[in-house]
Amino acid sequence: MMSCKVNLAGSLERCSGDMELLNQVVDETLQKVKSDQLPQIKQALIDGDMHAAHFATHSIKGASATIGFDSLSHAAKALDDLVRVGTQEGAEPLLENLETALDGSLEYWEQHDASFKEALERVGDDMELLTQIAQEMATDLLPEQLTSLEEAIAEASAANVDQCSDEIMEAGVTIGAARLIKMIGMLKESTSGGSVTEESRNMVEKIKEECADVCAFWAVAGVDE
Repeated sequence: MMSCKVNLAGSLERCSGDMELLNQVVDETLQKVKSDQLPQIKQALIDGDMHAAHFATHSIKGASATIGFDSLSHAAKALDDLVRVGTQEGAEPLLENLETALDGSLEYWEQHDASFKEALERVGDDMELLTQIAQEMATDLLPEQLTSLEEAIAEASAANVDQCSDEIMEAGVTIGAARLIKMIGMLKESTSGGSVTEESRNMVEKIKEECADVCAFWAVAGVDE
């Protein structure tokens, strides 16, 4: 899941902030790739039908970009660039990359969906309330917590890093931020020996990027409702 590049904020914005629509579109798109389009590509390569392979890879490229699954879109584009000119040589490793990207996308979405549903259940399935809580956290709490974490890293205080990590972890659980939760767990593991390591510092940079993505996502949630 960590290597899967996803822009859910952009996808949600294209869905006019409608979370239910986002879930439906992402579910349908990923399942279509898995059940229909990827098997079509494999069969087309076996048959030497580059036109059919191009049609399917081009469709995956566009649809996955629309839902914000950039890693999947890029992998599809790489294979599409090859088969659209009628070339099959070199397709096998690109097909493997596409399968890997799809596996990562499905894993990401499964974990995101599970974490989000748990967060929603904790507020009695009240989507409006969850959105309000998450937007308040994304505007004020998360940035403050992130600043404290950066200060703890700068001080090389493993104890303070651990305390800040716990606070961000709690916020992540509250708003169903699966990838952020996982990153915080990795940060805590990196300081479990009682010291701040280079791995810890690198992980904080990734956490900063993920927090920005989380904040961007909630900023557009429910914008047209």
